[in-house]
Amino acid sequence: MGCDITLFCEGYINNKWINIDRWYRRDGWADYMVTENEGFGYTDLINGYRDYGLFYLLAGIRGNDNEESYSPIARAKGLPGNMDSLIKKYYENFYEINFENENINFHHPSYLTLREIKDSGYADVMPLQGWVEEHEFNKAVDLIKNGQEYQLHFVDKKSKVIQHQGMVLREWDGYLNLNLTHMKKQMEQLIKERGIENDDEIRIVFWFDN
Repeated sequence: MGCDITLFCEGYINNKWINIDRWYRRDGWADYMVTENEGFGYTDLINGYRDYGLFYLLAGIRGNDNEESYSPIARAKGLPGNMDSLIKKYYENFYEINFENENINFHHPSYLTLREIKDSGYADVMPLQGWVEEHEFNKAVDLIKNGQEYQLHFVDKKSKVIQHQGMVLREWDGYLNLNLTHMKKQMEQLIKERGIENDDEIRIVFWFDN
């Protein structure tokens, strides 16, 4: 069964967390008057990708702790109590389920600040190690040295599945997950656009469904 993610971005503005990538509030408008089609265009922080590598880094799902060298940024923490009311309403209306009662279709809700993402180092060029195809490895090293973003496919050295036959074990400086890299950049842009003060005052709120 496939797994997908639903993800929103919140900013701490005027002493409360509000959604900043999908809806906006006009001064004096009640939250319930704001609709999906009223406001700025939707900013997709993950471009709709079903990226299980990203899902593991965000919340520790769709991965095996015994076979992963790079631990999740955080285990699923549940949804923040002070989350945007529209995001909560969106979920409850769409899925017709209460946030407090997790089921097989809705699971591992969590949130991460931009500071947590940055502190992990996973969104930047970092030291990596794994089993790779040698010709792809050489290509990746050259591209990254020239300032290009390139994610080299590799088999984790801890993997117990025999899928690295014909591959070589290498170390290099590269990108662990470019979807996470692009998400960080989108959040940095939203900080500028919304006048948010620091990396602790912008976060992603997300959950998974099967």
